[in-house]
Amino acid sequence: MLLSALNVGAQKVELAVGEGWVEIPVQQTQSELKPGWKIVDYQMKSKLTHYLSGGHASQLTDGNRPVFRVTPAEKEVLIDYVLIRLKASKYYRKMFKPLLIECNYTRLEPSYFDIKAESDSFICQPRQPLQPGEYILANLKQQPIGELQDLLVYPFSVGAN
Repeated sequence: MLLSALNVGAQKVELAVGEGWVEIPVQQTQSELKPGWKIVDYQMKSKLTHYLSGGHASQLTDGNRPVFRVTPAEKEVLIDYVLIRLKASKYYRKMFKPLLIECNYTRLEPSYFDIKAESDSFICQPRQPLQPGEYILANLKQQPIGELQDLLVYPFSVGAN
């Protein structure tokens, strides 16, 4: 458990804001498990939902084609990182599906992003403008945390231009 916490600390995601870089702080999702109905001897499937508190991320992009600097941890590769749009409400943002692999995501790969290597980091910019809304960057290969399978994500908002 301690070793995985050290691995997570080595990765870093930054966003270009103005003339500099701002680190997007990692956030752990909060989860809610709604047990399924039990009918006679048949248990219906439970529903798991991952949330981030607050209606908006604290980090807002400069435009609809944000520039990221991603520094993967030692045993990670850039293609494991994905961009996922969240469903936002007044008090929280949530993932559409409980597992990252089930979500509608876009990998940080050359077909979707302009990518340049910079020492141990990668500068990534989406080729297509993002729609206004709430997003996360996440590593598909991360180990979920705890029995509710919480995730570590990098949240940000794309405002209307």
